[in-house]
Amino acid sequence: MALNIQHDKVKAVFSDAERNNRPVFMIVIATKPCYVKLASLIHACDAQNMSTLVIESGQHYDAVLTEAGALFDIADKVAINLNVAGSMLSKAADMALAIEQLAHYFVELAPNTCVVPVVSGDTLTSNLLPQYWYLATGIRAVHVEAGLRSMGPSCWRSLRGEALLSQRQCDWMWYRDMPFPEGVDTVLTSCVSDLLLAPLERNRQALLKEGYLPENIDTVGSLSADAVTLQSQSKPKQTIYDCYPELANGKWIRVDIHRRENLTKPILTALLNALTQLATEQIQIVFVKYNAFINAVARYQLQSLVSKASEAGVVFHELWPSYQHVLEFVTGAHCRFVYSDSGGLQEELNTLGVPMLTCRANTDRPETVLDSQSNLLVPPLDQAFIYSGLKLAIDNPQKVWPRHVAQKLYGENVGQTIAASLCRYQSKVKRHIDILEGY
Repeated sequence: MALNIQHDKVKAVFSDAERNNRPVFMIVIATKPCYVKLASLIHACDAQNMSTLVIESGQHYDAVLTEAGALFDIADKVAINLNVAGSMLSKAADMALAIEQLAHYFVELAPNTCVVPVVSGDTLTSNLLPQYWYLATGIRAVHVEAGLRSMGPSCWRSLRGEALLSQRQCDWMWYRDMPFPEGVDTVLTSCVSDLLLAPLERNRQALLKEGYLPENIDTVGSLSADAVTLQSQSKPKQTIYDCYPELANGKWIRVDIHRRENLTKPILTALLNALTQLATEQIQIVFVKYNAFINAVARYQLQSLVSKASEAGVVFHELWPSYQHVLEFVTGAHCRFVYSDSGGLQEELNTLGVPMLTCRANTDRPETVLDSQSNLLVPPLDQAFIYSGLKLAIDNPQKVWPRHVAQKLYGENVGQTIAASLCRYQSKVKRHIDILEGY
């Protein structure tokens, strides 16, 4: 497997690090949320004249998914692509080989310069790359967005209809394996990281309970707040209503589903039937199809249910090409609310003050439900549960989202805050790479 390396960019970064006797921070982009979130950090590191090397793992390779690189003006900063591909296990194998090649390349280039991975969130890349890097070099990573743990009510069956609102008063528990595999990815990422950057005090407390030292944790906010602020200030060349004129009329529920645990035949059947039922009542629904949803529909031969929903009035769209289109629509007059299983969207919509329902039985952003109350969980237990949850939000939005202006949780200028943490951390990093042979 060949790495794509832009040698001039890499050599310039290492020359700068050697000249200033400091480590290289290797900022790793894996998925579209990484492009969106890490952009402000990359720019902040540049502004502070730090030695940073931006690489892609290749985990998301779809052009529409990765257009955020150009949108956030970081595509030209990428110096290396690891080109991992295939299934999770294939990507894991590719990652191991890529890291072995990369570690040896860096040793030959600059044997006395330490390279510290900076990974974000709960991706396969954030899990595996730091582990392999640690095995190859003995160097621990920096974990951005550390301490997220999926929480939710311990029992759902009694929370139907208006009782759904009482989830905010229930006892919540930690769902260790949810979502799969991200719930484990984020835990393992922190295990091989030395600096843990927690978005909120809630996340810091989770890390402390697991035994991490206070001096290794900084509470910094979430980079999603920066992304939303930055992109809300600019408009796409074509508006969302130019692309999809039907959205300019009425009030729409925007739906998207992509989590593995939701892409089963029973859940997709229940979801599509519930949306069909709402559409027959003249509720306007736009369903944005992620690749994972399209593949699951084909796998389980559910095209007839999609057709039935479409005939009832559900409008299905391909993945919207621009992140700006999402922001433009959800903040506009024609969006009633969002129903999604996205974790990052829970943060972004909180920052924007947009109401959301989450299609999951638990969330790694419990603060959006329990603290700001900008979000409510409506898990896809069955058709009736989904229908009644969405209908409650349609008929009684003031009960579902009781705060007229939700508390904004995730801070501002977070990229600058994290860059400052990295600057302080530089002096604690060991200055060389040791390739550990025979491990």
